[in-house]
Amino acid sequence: MSLSHTTGFPNWRWFEPDYKLRIHFEPGERYSYSGEGMTFLQIVLEKLTGKRLEQLMQEHIFGPYGMKTSSYTWQARFETDYAVGHRADGTVYPKDKDNAARAPSTLETTTEDYTRFMEAVLRGDGLSQASWNEIFSPQVRIRFRTQFGPGATEETSANDAIELSYGLGRGLLRTPYGWGAFKEGHGDGFQHYSIVFPDKDLGVLLMSNSDNAESIFGHLLALTIADTYTPLEWEGYIPYDRRPVHSN
Repeated sequence: MSLSHTTGFPNWRWFEPDYKLRIHFEPGERYSYSGEGMTFLQIVLEKLTGKRLEQLMQEHIFGPYGMKTSSYTWQARFETDYAVGHRADGTVYPKDKDNAARAPSTLETTTEDYTRFMEAVLRGDGLSQASWNEIFSPQVRIRFRTQFGPGATEETSANDAIELSYGLGRGLLRTPYGWGAFKEGHGDGFQHYSIVFPDKDLGVLLMSNSDNAESIFGHLLALTIADTYTPLEWEGYIPYDRRPVHSN
């Protein structure tokens, strides 16, 4: 349920008025993205294995996949080569240099390393065929207007044609290319998106250090791989030419 975001948890407990974690619906009932759910999954894995998240990732993902510049904790070697996030007005956010690994939010990586990860997942490296199939199989249909905000509880049929769903750790949509598996990243000053089409061995990775980046993601997807199927409204990717203009 944590990987398919059907736990019933909010995204983060501090979104609650009293900062207490609550279950908002019957677990398994519907999709609702939850960083809390991913954090609890991390805690369970660490308890079962007796290893910290960073060690698990180095042993099972970063090492085998050749991701030499990736880590869930800040490393001294990053000090000479890192990106800083930018606000919409171009000013710079302070750089977070996390010492505590958090599965949903502290990954430091590069376009080269994450591309290696995407390619390894497409090949099924380190996965049984059954596990690979499960990752790319819909676990829950999504019938809400947006992923976050008030629209996250407003039912719609707008995405029925692409059978918008969530698998294990990735969103899924049906296209003429076959199933597409996508994952976003939203953070202060950093906005990312990736999508792969296993049936075609095709994919694209968009990584940015700007709060403005999502406004061009739709154009980039259409231009690079003719992806006009990613649900831009559900993602909250308002194109730059449709954004309201603010004047001083």
